[in-house]
Amino acid sequence: MPTAPTISPREREVLLAVADHLTNAEIADRLYVSVRTVESHVSALLRKLGARDRRELAARAPGLATAGAPAGFVVGAPQLPTSFVGRTAERDAVVRLVGESRVTTVLGPGGAGKTRLALAATEAAAAGFPDGATFVNLVPARPGSVLESVAAGLGVLPRPQQPLPDVVAGQLAGRALLVLDNCEHVADDVADVITALTTANPRLSVLTTSRERLGVPGETVLQLGPLPAGGEAVALFTDRAKAVDPAFDADPAQVAELCRELNGSPLNIELAAARVASLGLDGLRAGLADDPLRVLAAARGEPRHRSLRSVIEWSHRLLGDEERTVLARVSRFRHGFDLDGAAALSPDLSVGAVSDVLGRLVDKSLVTVHREAGTWSLFDGVARFAREQPGPSAEVAARYRRWAAGRARELTGRLGGDWRDEFDRVADDLRACVADEPEHALAADLARLTYARGFLAEAAAHWRTAADRAPTPAATAAELARAGSCVHLLSHARDHYDLLLVAAERADGDPAARAGCLAAAVVLAERFRGAGFITDPVPPAELDRMLAEAARLAGNSAQVAVARAWHSGPGPQTVTAEAAEHAVAAAAGDPLLLSAALDARCTAEALAGRPDLAHRTTQERVDLVTKADRTDPHAALEVLDAFRSAITYAVATGALADALRVSRRAATDPALAGHPYWGRGGLVTTLALTGRFADALALADELWRATAGTGTPRNATLGVPLLAAALAAGLSGDEPAMIRWRTRAADVAGVAHLAGSANLAPLDAFVRARVALHTGTGSAELLAEAGAEFARGRFDGYAAGVTAELAVVLDAPDAEHHLARAGQHAAHNRWTAAVLTRAHARRRNDAGLRREAADRFAELGAGFEAEATATAVPAAGS
Repeated sequence: MPTAPTISPREREVLLAVADHLTNAEIADRLYVSVRTVESHVSALLRKLGARDRRELAARAPGLATAGAPAGFVVGAPQLPTSFVGRTAERDAVVRLVGESRVTTVLGPGGAGKTRLALAATEAAAAGFPDGATFVNLVPARPGSVLESVAAGLGVLPRPQQPLPDVVAGQLAGRALLVLDNCEHVADDVADVITALTTANPRLSVLTTSRERLGVPGETVLQLGPLPAGGEAVALFTDRAKAVDPAFDADPAQVAELCRELNGSPLNIELAAARVASLGLDGLRAGLADDPLRVLAAARGEPRHRSLRSVIEWSHRLLGDEERTVLARVSRFRHGFDLDGAAALSPDLSVGAVSDVLGRLVDKSLVTVHREAGTWSLFDGVARFAREQPGPSAEVAARYRRWAAGRARELTGRLGGDWRDEFDRVADDLRACVADEPEHALAADLARLTYARGFLAEAAAHWRTAADRAPTPAATAAELARAGSCVHLLSHARDHYDLLLVAAERADGDPAARAGCLAAAVVLAERFRGAGFITDPVPPAELDRMLAEAARLAGNSAQVAVARAWHSGPGPQTVTAEAAEHAVAAAAGDPLLLSAALDARCTAEALAGRPDLAHRTTQERVDLVTKADRTDPHAALEVLDAFRSAITYAVATGALADALRVSRRAATDPALAGHPYWGRGGLVTTLALTGRFADALALADELWRATAGTGTPRNATLGVPLLAAALAAGLSGDEPAMIRWRTRAADVAGVAHLAGSANLAPLDAFVRARVALHTGTGSAELLAEAGAEFARGRFDGYAAGVTAELAVVLDAPDAEHHLARAGQHAAHNRWTAAVLTRAHARRRNDAGLRREAADRFAELGAGFEAEATATAVPAAGS
C-alpha cells in the first residue's frame, strides 16, 4: 500500500504564503522565522508535492493548504527517527477499524509502538478520507488545554463570538480523520473533546493511542500484545541492530530466541539491539543468561521473560553512582533536554563530565540521543522509574525551577525567530515549574510564550498567576490587563472590562496604575458596546464616576484623554471632534493608545457625515498597528479593529481599490487568522463589488465552511460577505445560489427577513435592486423597498445609488427624488457617484455621460460595472 505524503502545520503555513506570491523574505517576516528555514520548507514542499517550481506549487496550494487536507495527505504527522517494522496485521486492522468505527483506540503499555502503528495506519488510510487526515501529538497538552492543542494542530484560532469547539468542529467537517497521539495523561479531557466532535460530525473518525481506555461511546479498542518472536520481532531487532552496526548479520533463529527472552516487547527489543554494536549477539545473550554486568540481562537463575520495569530496574542496578545521580536529575525533564539543561541540574559536575555521563547512559540504552537536534530523551518508563528513586529532590527541584525560568526568559527573547519547536519541547517543564515557582518572571514569560503559540485561554490563566506574584501594584494591574485582552479575543469586551475593574482594585496604592485601568475600562464600555455591553450596558453615571476618579488620580494623562474622547458625546458610541483631536495629540508617543485615539477621531468624522475623512484616518491606523508587537494581546485587539475599520470605511466611500488592498492584507495577516469575518469576509465583499464574481463565490464557500459548518453562528457581521456572495451569484445568472446566500445571511443575523436587520437591510436592498437592473426584472414594488430610509452605514449609499438608477429605468414619477437623495451620498461615495452618473446618462441618453460613468467605474477597479455601463439601455422616457 503506498505511503501518503505528509504536510506539517508549519509547511501548511508556508504553502499558503507561497500561494499569496510572497518572497521567502516576506514569508519569514510573516511567520517570524529565518529565511533559511523558509527555504528549507519550500524545498521540502516541492519534493513532497512533485512540483517543478514555485509557480506550480502556488497553483496547487489552494487545494492543499486551506480548510482541511485532501485525500491522501496527513497534516501534522511527525517525522519519526526510525522506520515502521512489523505490526503489519495490526496496521491493516487499524485501517479497517477507522473506516468502520467512529473512535478507535490503540491500547498498550509504554514502548509497545503505538505511535509508529498509528502513523503507519493513518498514512495507509488517508486516501479514504476526502476531507483530510490530521495528526495531533498531545504530549504538550495539559489538563484543560486539549481542545486548544487540537486547534493548534489544525491551524485554527478562536474567533469572536464563536465557541472554540464550534471552530474546531467546523474545520473537521465532512469525512475526515483526526488522530490524537499520547492521550493517557489527559484521558478525561480527550474523551470530552472526542464526544463533542463526533456528535457535531457523525462522519468524523477519530484514532487515538493511549495506555488506558478512553471510555467514550462507540470506542473500539485494539490491544497491542507482544511481537511474534519468529517474524516481526526478528525483523525489528535486525533493523535496529543494523542502525547501530551496519555489518550486523546473525542467525534469525538466534535472534528469535533472544526476542522471546525479551518477552516480545518492542521497547525491550530496541534496547537490546542498541547494545549489539558493543557486545555482539553472543555477548548480549551471554549477559541475559549469566553476567549481571551486561545491560538488559537477567541474573543467573532469574526468569528469562521480564517486564519493562524489571529490565529498567536491572539496568539501573548496574549503574555507577555518578550515572544514577545524573539519570535521576535529567528524569525531571518532561520531553527531552539539551546539554545546557542537564548541566544546569548538575552544577557539581563540569559540562564535559555531564556530556560523558550522558554518553554512557546512551550506551546503556537508558537515554536516547537525537543527534540532529542536539538533545537527549528518556523512555517514559525509565524517567518514571528514575524519579521514584530516593535522593536530594528539594535541591534538584530548585535547580530545575531556576533552569525553567532562564529558558523561558531566553525563549521570550527569541519570539521574532525560530522558537516554537523548542517551546513545544520544554512547555511541560515550564508549566510544571510555574506551579511551584513563587517568582513573578516565569509565570509572566510563560504567559507571553503561550499567547504567541496561540493558547489564549492558557495565556490568560498564566497572566492571572503572574498578577498574583507581581512585585508591585502596577505590575499586578498590567498582568491582569493582559489577561483581559486575552479573554476579549476569546469571548467579548465585557469579560475584559470586568478584569480591568479587578485590576483597578488591586492597583489601589498606585494612583497611575489605578487611573490607567479605570480609563481603559471606560474606553471599552463605550468603544465596544456591541461586544458584550448591549444587554448589560454600564450605567452612564458609573462611567462618569470612573472617568472623574481617573482624572483625579492621573490628571491629563494620555489614557485619560482617550477615555474622555470616547465618553465625550451625548450618547453611546458618540465622540466629539474636539475631544478626539485632543486624545490623538496626547497619545502620540504610544502606538496602541494612539490607535484607540485615532479610532475615536474616525468615529467623530463619520458622525459628522464625513466618511471620506474617516477612511483616511483608518489608513493611518492600519499603517500604525501593523508595526506593533504581535506577541502582545493588546496589539492583537488594535490590529483586528484597525483592519475592520479600514475595510468598513473603504467600502463605505466606494474606495474599492483601497478596500481590495486592505482586505487582501487582512486575509493573510496572522493577527486576523482566527477572525475571518473581517479578514476573508472583507475580501469576499470587495471582490463582489469589483466584479470578480468567481473568486468571491469560491472564497465565500470557504468562509461558510470554516465559520458555519457546525451550526449557524448568530453574527450579523458574517451576513455582509454572504450577501456579497448573493450579489456575485445574481450578477452571474445563478438565481438559486443568490437565494441560498440571502437565506444564509438572514440565518446568521437571526431574522426571518433581511429587512428586519438594521445592518443588513440596505445591503440586501442594494443586492436585489442591482441584480434586477442587470436582469431587467425591476418593479415598482422593488423600487419602494430599495428606496426606503435606512440607518446610516456602509451600504445605504450603494442602495440609494442603485435605487436612483432603477427609478430612471422604470421612469418612476419620483425618480427626481431618488436622484437627489443619491446625490447626497455621491459627495462621499465614489461608487454612488459613478452609478449616479450612469443613471443621468440613461435618463438623457447622453453618450458623454455614459463614457464618464464607465471611466469612473474603471478607476475604482469595478470592471463589471464599467462594461455594464457601456451596454446600459437608455431609460424608457429618454
